[in-house]
Amino acid sequence: MKWRPSYTLAMELRSEDLRQAYLTGDRVLLRGAGPEDAETCAPWFNDSEVIRYLNAGSRPNLIETSREFLAQAAQSSTDVVFAIIERESRRHIGNTALHRIDSVRRSAVFGIVIGVPEYWGKGYGTEATRLVVDYAFRRLNLHRVELEVAAAHAIARRAYERVGFQIEGTRRDAMFVDGAYADALVMAVLRPDWEARAARVGQEEWAERATRS
Repeated sequence: MKWRPSYTLAMELRSEDLRQAYLTGDRVLLRGAGPEDAETCAPWFNDSEVIRYLNAGSRPNLIETSREFLAQAAQSSTDVVFAIIERESRRHIGNTALHRIDSVRRSAVFGIVIGVPEYWGKGYGTEATRLVVDYAFRRLNLHRVELEVAAAHAIARRAYERVGFQIEGTRRDAMFVDGAYADALVMAVLRPDWEARAARVGQEEWAERATRS
């Protein structure tokens, strides 16, 4: 099923996570992440494979550390953190967020982690990214969403490009990966480009449905 460029409130769905859903896709739903999620999230940031391309892992991550971060984010006016819930299993598989939300420049920094390796490479992160970017433009009225990704992380880069992010530049030796300095790519998507892309997707879906009718 193709992605629909919109978000849906899921008030009618059952289970605690589904009742709290704020954004829903075909395979994942996003709800607000809070301190109560710390026990689930904390181990992710001690897993060398999960944090390989993240600016994390220089110190052991404690449950208390994650709890404090999530509590602060829940009260922040410049951060929005979502828990990514896989709809079929109802499992909390990752987090995604907008950070440094700037109401003057209408911009924010995007972040995501899929903390359960068995869900890597299956499209869950891509769908979550689409939902958050759509939320940034349609609900928060932002103009620009940006991110940084390790230049060597080709899988993540391609996923971001599928969502609409474009490479704007390179920050040389800005990351430390596998014991060595690594370049970071600056990527961003602007609202006009996102809206044009969403319109094309909508037209393609309409045409596809018309051929089946």
